[in-house]
Amino acid sequence: MKIRFAISMALTTAVSTASVAAAETIRATSGFGPDHPIATTIYPELSARLSEFTDGAWDLQDTPSDLVTPIEMSTALRDGTTEFGALVIPYFSTGFAEAALPSELSVVGSNSLAISSATTEYLVTCAECQAEFTQNGQVYLGSGATSPYNLLTVKPIRTATDLRGVRIRTGAPLFAAFLKDQGGVVVQFPSSELVEKLDRGAVAGTFDSNQDIIANHLGDLVHYVTEIGLGVYNGAATATASRTLWDRMTSEDRAALARASQYGIAKGVNEFLAGADAARDIEGIEFIEMDDTLEAAKQSFIDKQLANAAQILESRGVTDASAKIDRYVLLVGKWEELVSEDMTAEELAQLRHDEIFAKLDMASYGR
Repeated sequence: MKIRFAISMALTTAVSTASVAAAETIRATSGFGPDHPIATTIYPELSARLSEFTDGAWDLQDTPSDLVTPIEMSTALRDGTTEFGALVIPYFSTGFAEAALPSELSVVGSNSLAISSATTEYLVTCAECQAEFTQNGQVYLGSGATSPYNLLTVKPIRTATDLRGVRIRTGAPLFAAFLKDQGGVVVQFPSSELVEKLDRGAVAGTFDSNQDIIANHLGDLVHYVTEIGLGVYNGAATATASRTLWDRMTSEDRAALARASQYGIAKGVNEFLAGADAARDIEGIEFIEMDDTLEAAKQSFIDKQLANAAQILESRGVTDASAKIDRYVLLVGKWEELVSEDMTAEELAQLRHDEIFAKLDMASYGR
């Protein structure tokens, strides 16, 4: 009996050891530092779900910074320097003209849950967008969205006139265009450099969501938030896999990664919204409502942006831009009907999976 028990234990240990040895870890780089929601919430949730959905065969290990910066992400994914990362599409407009369309239309809608989901469905089902990802050696698996964008500054911006000559950091062409219209000076660099640039006086503020005050430790530098609410940031393809990773995964593994990505992103969108609320509790920051001049400037810009969007996109190489704009607007409307303010991250993730990724053939998607 002792001999049989010993043999049984040995076999169990051998099977367990083989299972552990077979497990694979995806090398990920969120890229925005260890305190950003992608590093603190999205990728940890994604990893946990991936392990759950693959019975422990796969997980994900993030390097939040240093390995690859956001402006290096496209090349790093293509070359396999990292296998999974957050691709900020507006940083690479030359190679992603089609995929940048939702970013150009981020003034459409105001519900972050709906906008992130509409952006994801658009990019998944846009043949030209998919071709761009393929050409760059990447596989797109989902986008998030921030809370509405405001002006976070060291000095108060109370009127449209106050923006003249002020150096403000932006992360997308749309926000840059608004600032230029008001006579502001646009400065562009990754958000990871904000503390240094603000501390040195290189910029007087940033066009960001309130949550970035917490994520980028700006509480001692930013003293004013002018609540412009000019759309959300939906330009980050938060879940982007390298083609080299995708090619070594089975169809089942790919489906699990796509599904896990929705859970991570959904939890992250809720984290962005919660962080925006928490920023209001930081001492020493004044929240400023728009005056009539800023309100008028915002509405004028939105009207002009929507009227000129097709021309702007086509000048960048987008084909049949008007029809694609209409399709994206319809998707935002669709998702505004599907989501609700009290929806949990779990419910949103399952809905995104069912409506988008469960309908795909993972043997051919991304190839």
